[in-house]
Amino acid sequence: MKRRVVVTGMGVLSPIGNTLAEFRENLKKGISGKENADHSIVEGHKFPPVFPLKGFNPRPYGTHLLDPFIQYAVAAAEQAVTDARFDVTAIDPYDIALSVSSSKGGVHSLGRFKERFLRNPSAILGARMYTSAIPNFADQWIARRMKIQGPAKCYVAACATGTVAIIQGFRMVSEGQAEYCLAGATDASITPLMLGGYNNMKALAAKDIRPFDKRRDGFLVGEGAGVVFLETLESARARGVKIYGEIIEAAYGQDSKQPIQFDLTEHALSHTLGVLTKRAGITPREIDYVSLHGTGTKHGDFYETAELKEAFGEQAYGIPMSSTKGSTGHMLGATGAIEIIATLLGIQEGFIPPTVGLEEKDPACDLDYTPGDMRRHTITNAVKVSMGFGGQVAVALFRKV
Repeated sequence: MKRRVVVTGMGVLSPIGNTLAEFRENLKKGISGKENADHSIVEGHKFPPVFPLKGFNPRPYGTHLLDPFIQYAVAAAEQAVTDARFDVTAIDPYDIALSVSSSKGGVHSLGRFKERFLRNPSAILGARMYTSAIPNFADQWIARRMKIQGPAKCYVAACATGTVAIIQGFRMVSEGQAEYCLAGATDASITPLMLGGYNNMKALAAKDIRPFDKRRDGFLVGEGAGVVFLETLESARARGVKIYGEIIEAAYGQDSKQPIQFDLTEHALSHTLGVLTKRAGITPREIDYVSLHGTGTKHGDFYETAELKEAFGEQAYGIPMSSTKGSTGHMLGATGAIEIIATLLGIQEGFIPPTVGLEEKDPACDLDYTPGDMRRHTITNAVKVSMGFGGQVAVALFRKV
């Protein structure tokens, strides 16, 4: 029999706060983490504005020589453990699992060391590049610092990576592969390589990210990490700790038509949502909130809207929804983890996070996206939707305990 799994700790590094408390308050206020300029200069190159971290110091974590994606993961994981009031040293290290992923890995390090390696291709420098570049090394460094020896997984699913990582952590605890799990994702992609690629794909907005707005023209890149601490409901109650919410069920889908756009005839998202609601045994009428992918691209936001109506019918119009990317930017692989944390805060405190940047609704995007300001609302059941280039779809259901 599968065990009930709950979230008891959360750690955040984001463009709107480097602690959970900062993130919560700025999320509620509808603060944007975008740089206050019409453009950003990244390593001498001009790009549309970015959403960087502000004031983060990796030295207390002993990770300052490592790639930023590892720095962010370690900091968020330690925050999550502290928030869960969990003593890692008091537990069998084989009972703690890891599912912390990254969609890009160490792109900073690859850019930083490339010319140096070409000039002097030493084995030592090659090893340093490798251990700062591969996505699973976030897991490895967390394990090293916390002396964790349980199963470690690293799933890469483009911009659905964070959601997939938390789903897989949920599965490990639910199925008894581990008693506890740190799960989430990290990305540090504000580099010329990544920004140049997205810009040439015409995926970046010129100045502002505006999910579901009729003027939307693309996303803007943010970076950071989100990590949650998972354990069984029985364990959490025995420890007497705060429970943010329970993970009820999840489902995956795939659109194989092309790598960067979802096809309206494939119905990957609506089918996956149908699988989720069937597995969870709920109806659309019972859903109190949907955390949207909502990247601010013309096609993506229209597709997501159409598929929600396909999945939920007329009930879609009565469900409050929102995208938090107007606050954080698109944090790429980390975005699903951060949005799950925002959803759980909404469940715990009774509010819908706002869709920052939505001012003039597109008539084709006609659902309730909570524009501008947060809304007080009791949330019992919340759905998280994530999608990614390559046709990845991941959805999960969270419930108030």
